Amino acid sequence: HLPDAELQAIIGVRACDLAALRLQDQHFLQHNLDAAYQHHREKLILIAVNCTHPASTCFCLSTDDGPEVTHSYDILLDELDDGFAVRTASPIGENIVQKLTLTPVTAAMLDEIEQTNESTLQQFTRKIPKNDLRSMLASRQNSERWQQIADRCLACGNCTSVCPSCFCHSHYEQPQPNDQSNNESSVHGRRWESCFNKDHSYLHGHTVRAHTRERYRQWLTHKFSTWIDQYGRSGCVGCGRCITWCPVGIDVTEELEAFANDACSD
Repeated sequence: HLPDAELQAIIGVRACDLAALRLQDQHFLQHNLDAAYQHHREKLILIAVNCTHPASTCFCLSTDDGPEVTHSYDILLDELDDGFAVRTASPIGENIVQKLTLTPVTAAMLDEIEQTNESTLQQFTRKIPKNDLRSMLASRQNSERWQQIADRCLACGNCTSVCPSCFCHSHYEQPQPNDQSNNESSVHGRRWESCFNKDHSYLHGHTVRAHTRERYRQWLTHKFSTWIDQYGRSGCVGCGRCITWCPVGIDVTEELEAFANDACSD
């Protein structure tokens, strides 16, 4: 049974969000067709906005996922001094825009947009190393740095909660009493989960990743290394939200740089 899903417009979607949504589509529509995800996904109207002031924690430029929106939107807005320039990329977006009272875009507006996009590129201060992260992390599984990170990490799961590409979930059974037959049935459900939770790797009486060291290693290695084997690209879109929301200030760009430097010194 699929839940009801109405048309839903998401306003203010950024390039990193669209890159992450493309990864979610790849997982839930191509690798593992998920009818519930497909049902809701088909009801989304995506109204994107090009970034003009990236946060200090953003690094989408180095993952090739931003800051300029290039795909997967219905309507795209560019900020101007006195409004927005509007463009469309889908029939539903075109249908919405045709109902609006708009003025034509001028050459001056286009110049302003181009200059803004160029200046935005200069604002990025963080980046991930250009090393072959897939091979580099695969070869650093026994590095002492994992424990150094674990000594700081609280395993709170904040990074996975705000990461737009994380899709781990758990399954549960919800009892449903049946008064007519006096028998009980249950509804099988899913809820979002974090690989930082100890129970997430519990299998038949054994916790596979019992310590924070193993759980952080699993998260970072999957995101930047084994994800490439599964989906052909890294699972990180450079949004920087994991850095913003980490209560102890763990910065994935710094950690990747440290692993890269360690690999170079071997």
